[in-house]
Amino acid sequence: MSSRFWKSVSLFFLFIFFIILISLNAEAHKPIDTSGPATRENPIVISEHRVSWAAYNEFLTPGEVHFYRLEDVKSGEKIHLSLLVPYLERLKDFFPVIALMGPGLERDFAGLDQEEVLELLKPQEGEGIILKQFTGEEAGSFFEPFTQTRYYERQEMNIFAPASGDYYAVVFDLQGRTDKYVFAIGEEEKWGARDILSMPRIWWDVRMFMEKETSTYITAGVVASSAILIAFWLLKR
Repeated sequence: MSSRFWKSVSLFFLFIFFIILISLNAEAHKPIDTSGPATRENPIVISEHRVSWAAYNEFLTPGEVHFYRLEDVKSGEKIHLSLLVPYLERLKDFFPVIALMGPGLERDFAGLDQEEVLELLKPQEGEGIILKQFTGEEAGSFFEPFTQTRYYERQEMNIFAPASGDYYAVVFDLQGRTDKYVFAIGEEEKWGARDILSMPRIWWDVRMFMEKETSTYITAGVVASSAILIAFWLLKR
């Protein structure tokens, strides 16, 4: 094919790239790789806890507990955690609990059974633990414009680290339900060129996680077909 054809295709995808940049807003989160284990022994590691991350994760077995290790937190730094649940009918009554474990924290079980929580999370000596469950005060939904997906808003936690060290952010469900959640960590936006280039894959993965397969296939097909048609039209001019 001629260089003019490829130039036309490049212009089209530069246009798409520009639209992606516009779509990024102050509440965009960088996805965390959740393909590996998320146990206390092998947690998901967050090396920059202040950066805005999102874990699109799922409890696959009853009683599963997911651990996220926030590395090298400095005393006085803010730790921000929030929980969302996909806006699906079966999940409107799904309320996982979030916890923060680490040095210098008090022990606040948020009205939950202390023995049950300690047996489940097994904090080590010297680790405090603060729980936060959904109370209904944060009720509502959140729409993310880039991926065109909606979420039930659950609880959030904002704590200033009382001591330096590693902390563990934890998500679990006392009823042992197996289903999906989105766990957001940090608030600072930090998107590099590689992150921007990966946006089409992020768009695809998030929509698949949100069970929007049919509309995703249709949209991707329309975009691909449009790219080809526009390229041929420009080529014939």
